[in-house]
Amino acid sequence: MSFLVLPPEINSMLMYAGAGSAPMLAAATAWDGLAAELGAAAQSFSSITSGLAGEAWRGTASTAMLSTAARYTGVLSAAATQAQSAAAQAQTIASAFESAVVATVHPALVSANRNELVQLVVSNLFGQNAPAIAAAESDYEQMWARDVVAMVDYHGGVAAAAAQLSSWSAAVQGLPAQASGATSANPVGTVMSSLNSAASGPGLGTLEHYAIAAINGPTEFLFGRPLISAGPAVGLGGAVNGGTATAPLTLYGGAEPLVNASVGGGAPVPLLVDTGSTGLVIPFQNAGGLLGTLQLGLPTGFGIGGYSGGINYLYATYNAPVNFGGGLVTSRTPVDIELFAWPASISAAMNHGLTFQSYFAPDGASGVLGVGPNAGGPGPSIATQALPAPYNSGLLINETGQHPYLQFGPPPTNLNPIATFAGSPIATLEIGTGPLGAIFPQYSVNAVIDSGGVSGTIPTGLNAVPGELISVFAPNGALLYSYIYDGTYFPTPSPYIMNTGALPFLAHPVYVSYSPSGVGTTTFYQ
Repeated sequence: MSFLVLPPEINSMLMYAGAGSAPMLAAATAWDGLAAELGAAAQSFSSITSGLAGEAWRGTASTAMLSTAARYTGVLSAAATQAQSAAAQAQTIASAFESAVVATVHPALVSANRNELVQLVVSNLFGQNAPAIAAAESDYEQMWARDVVAMVDYHGGVAAAAAQLSSWSAAVQGLPAQASGATSANPVGTVMSSLNSAASGPGLGTLEHYAIAAINGPTEFLFGRPLISAGPAVGLGGAVNGGTATAPLTLYGGAEPLVNASVGGGAPVPLLVDTGSTGLVIPFQNAGGLLGTLQLGLPTGFGIGGYSGGINYLYATYNAPVNFGGGLVTSRTPVDIELFAWPASISAAMNHGLTFQSYFAPDGASGVLGVGPNAGGPGPSIATQALPAPYNSGLLINETGQHPYLQFGPPPTNLNPIATFAGSPIATLEIGTGPLGAIFPQYSVNAVIDSGGVSGTIPTGLNAVPGELISVFAPNGALLYSYIYDGTYFPTPSPYIMNTGALPFLAHPVYVSYSPSGVGTTTFYQ
């Protein structure tokens, strides 16, 4: 029913009830923040790709990359402009609402008028209240007219603001054409044929990645589903049996633990189980694409994150369920959904490509499940803490044996602990070098016990030489792992905090307790 025929009791109640202008003002702030982040991302991405093409990479492939990157930058800039417009119009709508509330009769005044009329009618035994009744009715009619005028003005202001806002759906519909334009202006086939002589070179895989990405882009953007599959569909393997909940692990490259999970309405994808970080980070294509992300509701925040100095990304934080299969599903929990990514440097672009997906492709992962309580980010919280009790208290990572797995919940009772110490993943370890160091460690170092750290790092202060025995102990003296430097294990020398890499997880089951909050506890078993 039109508000033109609604009495002031209804119109006034509708205007004064509810949350008021606060949600629209919050939306305006969020859109304004997104516009700023998108603009910064476009500027940074343009700078990196221009430098890459101008200094380190030339030729046909470089031209194709630069043209496609220019279109990508254009999309970022256009999205920033549209987000800024949305922020302005949201502010306009909020102002129009506040003006309409001021112009609308307060419901208490309408109620007082109606109560007065009832009293006058009840006591009008001899007609003595006729003038007062007429005055009350006149006041009521003026209230009705005032409310209608306020609503008409409000409707007109909101309609005008909405008309000035270009449609996001139009931008979405234009993406397939933009992808087509990128490939037709600089055909991937031409680039590929120009590199036939280098078919075994390292650049071919990257080119294939971008060719397939250009084809799959529209459907992945909208629905999170590719037209060309890169392999068999990923399944969920979680299981809940009584008080035990598990999920199988895949050791990619023999070192990197992957668990399959789905986020929101997205398809199952492999996630890197990373004790060296906190929070779940996943591209929006793997959360169901644009439509799946919109179904999660409004984001709770925006920001820029990064991994290992190689990739930076713009993200939005949404509350979404995470499903490991077999009924093992979290409640809605904060998840950082990557919107756009760009390499941190020219060398990073050369080594890892230009996208979030290409950065993690060598790890076999589509996203990162960070489970380190004191890692400090980049995500807001540990997703597995949103599992139902008792599965939310900790995580056992068991990469030993033929069937590696995760076990969610309290510490295992069927394994023998050899060392327990505060901090996960950042803790203090003892290191020894050479035969004597295998008995008496000579160094105490801060370290990141990092399941996703691959080969890790070794402190340059050890002055280790290739072929030397390196032994790493827990604070209680228990040997956690040992290796022959550059013989059986290949950590990178670094002056910064040591990263253990995968080796301790390959040698022992490791339990990460989420308690105490923000610190955690690490326990090694045998």
